[in-house]
Amino acid sequence: MGKLGFMQKLRHKLPPPNLLITFEAAGRQLSFTKAASELNVSRVAVSQQIHALERFLGVPLFERLQRSVRLTRTGERYHRAISEALERALRATLEISRRSDTNVVNVGATPGFMTYWLSPRLGEFRAIHPDIELRFIVSDSNLQFEDNMDLAIRYGSPPFDDAETTFLVRQEISPTCASTFLPAGTMLEPSELLTYPLIHLEGPYDEHTRWSTWLRVHGLDLARAKAGITVNSYTNLVQAALEGQGFALIGPPLVERFLSNGTLIQPVNAKPIVRHAFHLLLPRLSIPSTAAQAFADWIKGSFPAKKVGIEGTFELE
Repeated sequence: MGKLGFMQKLRHKLPPPNLLITFEAAGRQLSFTKAASELNVSRVAVSQQIHALERFLGVPLFERLQRSVRLTRTGERYHRAISEALERALRATLEISRRSDTNVVNVGATPGFMTYWLSPRLGEFRAIHPDIELRFIVSDSNLQFEDNMDLAIRYGSPPFDDAETTFLVRQEISPTCASTFLPAGTMLEPSELLTYPLIHLEGPYDEHTRWSTWLRVHGLDLARAKAGITVNSYTNLVQAALEGQGFALIGPPLVERFLSNGTLIQPVNAKPIVRHAFHLLLPRLSIPSTAAQAFADWIKGSFPAKKVGIEGTFELE
């Protein structure tokens, strides 16, 4: 027989792939139990596969302690190599499975960003790229790229799992109301807000954007505030302010359009509060399609580079 072919050598020299996948999970979690849960197998199965890999290699990869495991020095080196190899294989697979010539882009966005920033500007992108089809997945939950997203705009603080992150813009919030809510030219001190209805936001949102926090920072007690209304979505919060229902804690970038055209005003003598930022997320393990990259570049180009700190504002820790 001639020399063994490359693939035949692989079969003789490499452990079975399922053993390597199990080893990567167990080494990353440093727990056979957690690895079993991640891989949806039993702990016994993980233990057996690790033993099989150690027999194949002829060296121990883990030290078994009383209630835990840890990698040996050899195990650490092998785990780094296997993790990198599996990540390269995953990246290559994703690049192939996501056709680079597709003109469909699946975009994840929060309801607030979609409604008040993105939707009004989509005509600009469509005029430049009329052949690109956009599909939006709108949710306040932290969607993953496994949910068939090509890119996402998320609010919060990095890091975001499995994502290359680009800072876009920070949110600034101030007491905001409809221009028709107060007589023209009215300016208020923070304490005077207690005599006006406040619009409260409940739900899975940043607690520092709530009236209780804002009033406490300014030495005021929410219990003394006039009765207001409570909503559980950002879009309802903005809509209530637009309809003159009271003061809401909102601001740029999402309602910048309404502030610019005078529909909303911020008539309180207080510095805006700077909160978390909006970020553009691209999957770390795959190269975006040409269409997805075009949309990502348009989003990034819509936000001029700014310093993280903004003069005339303050941040809540």
